[in-house]
Amino acid sequence: MISKRFENDSVPLLKLNNVQLVAKKEVEKKISDGVYKFEKISCPICNSTESELLSKKDRYGLDFRVVACNGCGLVFSNPCMTQNSLNEFYDSEYRRLYVGTKAPTSS
Repeated sequence: MISKRFENDSVPLLKLNNVQLVAKKEVEKKISDGVYKFEKISCPICNSTESELLSKKDRYGLDFRVVACNGCGLVFSNPCMTQNSLNEFYDSEYRRLYVGTKAPTSS
């Protein structure tokens, strides 16, 4: 791992607003309840199954692991959400977690 900073302590690296904090808790609950499913994948570029762990959490403090492929160096999430889980996440929590708003804002 790159640094102790990337251990999974559930502490966000960013300051989250109330909308984001609620969405984070909902994502964590769906992960713990098995609603969001994950699958281990091989490298999307070279198909290697060998990698080095870089981080055990994302910037929001969620348990998303990031690895670097030993074959080609690609950095990617592994395990990653299944396609159905990704669809649900983007439909339900994405905007609130990543943007911090419940609805789109006008430009």
